[in-house]
Amino acid sequence: MKKTMYFIGRALPCLIFKVFFQPNLLAEKNHQPNFYNNSTITLGNEGTKFLALLSESEIKLDWLRRKRLIISMISLFFLIVSFGARAQRNALRPQLMIGDKIPNVELATILNYSDTSVNFSKLKGKALILDFWATYCSACLIEFPKMDSLQKIYSKSLQIFLVDQYVKDNKKILADFLIAERIRIKDFSLPLVQYSPSIREVFPPTSMPHYIWVGQDGRIKAITGPKEVNGENIRRLIAGLTLDLKTKLY
Repeated sequence: MKKTMYFIGRALPCLIFKVFFQPNLLAEKNHQPNFYNNSTITLGNEGTKFLALLSESEIKLDWLRRKRLIISMISLFFLIVSFGARAQRNALRPQLMIGDKIPNVELATILNYSDTSVNFSKLKGKALILDFWATYCSACLIEFPKMDSLQKIYSKSLQIFLVDQYVKDNKKILADFLIAERIRIKDFSLPLVQYSPSIREVFPPTSMPHYIWVGQDGRIKAITGPKEVNGENIRRLIAGLTLDLKTKLY
């Protein structure tokens, strides 16, 4: 605002010169009496025009800068509103924590398993580990031999599911991936669960690998990274004992 007033203040004298001194120059040209004669002012018509145009351009430049600032502020406002709405949606979305009972979500498309789909309610009586991964996650793939070995050792009381979190990992991609894993890991036994929005809504991990430990009662016992997944902790999970493990954030 101060700059605008400053430029207007510079432009007004130029406009006054243009109004009062241009008639004076015309009067001199026509040899008429000059009622505005002032020997201290020597600004000519071209100089007046130049200053007027200069001030006008400065005002326009200042307005352009302010216009850009306004547009930037509006864009920032909508960005903040959008971020706030997203944060509010995330806040309203139930984040399952330790002690919560997992909802009866359907694992709709499963490869390398006795059934092609299953609900969590049908898995009661077995301890579960949900291993969240994606085909592009190299850190996830490194853990698969260990996870497969643990599944084979504790198969009577434990079921591990590899729950894909990447929307582009369709059924064909997972089928090709399964062929490769069977070559890499002998008798590969881990079920692959295709990505689905319903699972993503309930379990929205932002970093992988991500493991959710579920007891035989259907309640979450731990949420961890790969380091905590070992035989000792799995035996405690199967026995229904408390798991004092470091919790990994979603």
